[in-house]
Amino acid sequence: MNYDWIKTRANFEEEKPAIIDPAKGTEWTYQQLNIRAENLASYLGEQGIKRGDILGIFAPNDVAILDILFASIKLGAVFLPINWRLNPEEISTVVDDSGVKKIFYETKHLSSLTKVDESLLYMDINSSEYNSIVDPSHHNIFESVELQGDDLASLLYTSGTTGVPKGVMFSHDSFVSNGIILNHTHPTYPTDLTIVALPLFHVFGFNDLTIPALFNGGTLVLQRYFNAEELNNLMMEYKPDYMLLIPTMLYAMLVADNFNPAAYQSTRYLIQGGSPPLPAVQAKLLDMNIDLINGYGLTEAPIVSVNTVNNSKIKPKSIGHPVIFSDIRIFDDDFNEVGPGEIGELGVRGNNVTPGYWNKPEITTKSFHDDFFLTGDLAKIDEDGDIYIVDRKKEMIITGGENVLPSEVEAVLSEHPLVAQCVVIGFTSPKYGESVSAAVVLTEDDADFEAKLDSYAREKLGSYKIPRMYLNINHMPLNSTSKPDKLALQERMNEKAKKLHQEDELA
Repeated sequence: MNYDWIKTRANFEEEKPAIIDPAKGTEWTYQQLNIRAENLASYLGEQGIKRGDILGIFAPNDVAILDILFASIKLGAVFLPINWRLNPEEISTVVDDSGVKKIFYETKHLSSLTKVDESLLYMDINSSEYNSIVDPSHHNIFESVELQGDDLASLLYTSGTTGVPKGVMFSHDSFVSNGIILNHTHPTYPTDLTIVALPLFHVFGFNDLTIPALFNGGTLVLQRYFNAEELNNLMMEYKPDYMLLIPTMLYAMLVADNFNPAAYQSTRYLIQGGSPPLPAVQAKLLDMNIDLINGYGLTEAPIVSVNTVNNSKIKPKSIGHPVIFSDIRIFDDDFNEVGPGEIGELGVRGNNVTPGYWNKPEITTKSFHDDFFLTGDLAKIDEDGDIYIVDRKKEMIITGGENVLPSEVEAVLSEHPLVAQCVVIGFTSPKYGESVSAAVVLTEDDADFEAKLDSYAREKLGSYKIPRMYLNINHMPLNSTSKPDKLALQERMNEKAKKLHQEDELA
């Protein structure tokens, strides 16, 4: 089967920009993207890369990410974008678990790769060597391998709900299915342009935005790193036809000095996902008659449900109904389907859902029930069929679209000599949806304990996992089962946040 879709797209698409990189001042057509990928595939084949090998990239949003994706498809290799926000230890775990053969990188991020075997660090994507290899002014024609739909196409890593990095597998058919689902839900066209500010190591930016847009022959403007002011300027310059963003991005854009509602007038739709909606953001955009709708998905199931524009005005907290070719169930603890208004774990089924986790058959088996992937999210459905996410079943904190496992942060803080006991919980944040906080019982009084714990956490954790607030308590409150009373601690944390003016509303 021919899954080399960038080659087909290049054959059928007119010559026009497919990728625009304002920071580098470069543009690439579909024809040039295909040539770049064939040149790279030819080179990597000569270097011994073969079908099934894993190719990684550790870089911000850049055309090189697409070079390696498309070259991987041509070779029958597996594409692995690595999260550069992780700390060196976490990155090393991902690299070791994946068995990646070569890692392309940007030199700026080498400091995060200090715990990775240097022999795996293959080539700087900004080097003259790399640019010479992919340069589309010459063309090393490459004969793409024959692929099957269930062949592994990509791995995206997530900590999931166990804290153990897991490689979420995607087949070529799951890419195709997800693109079809999204195009039936909110169609895009070859004449459309969008801006990719979401990181391409994340399922929202990669599976849900970039791949479908290129499937359909659109134009992507890359923002290398998210910056609210810069994105506001890009919105004004390019007038995108649609946008996908996480709520914290929207928040930052709205409060930036250069925010201009006129930048949104050309957008047919604006979808937010990746973390719980921020009511202040929804209200602000509604006041400006800018349509904002909720989408829901996760790494293992890129798109599950989307609210409609009209329904989002009536039910702004709903994630809508399941998308086409998808099913959902809400299960109780015995896997019985619950009724309307009852809370249970959300299960999803569809051809875009992962077949499982890389080299983890036992965890894969436990993650499914009757072909439904168990999301770990608690949800309910109303009489109209609208779905609402209520909470995380296993107390995962989602801050700015990133998952944080409380036990992971607790384990790090507990190693500090000042900490006798700690509990990590999320508190409500208008900017991030949730932020990480820690209630600690100290071994001794120390006026500088917050600064010391913060410095210690920064050495051990990714930046988004670091507590933004601490609560010093004399003893740990317990619930009726003699476990730490996290609900009581969360109430106290939210009260402290208000006193510290961390719940400021949009002006």
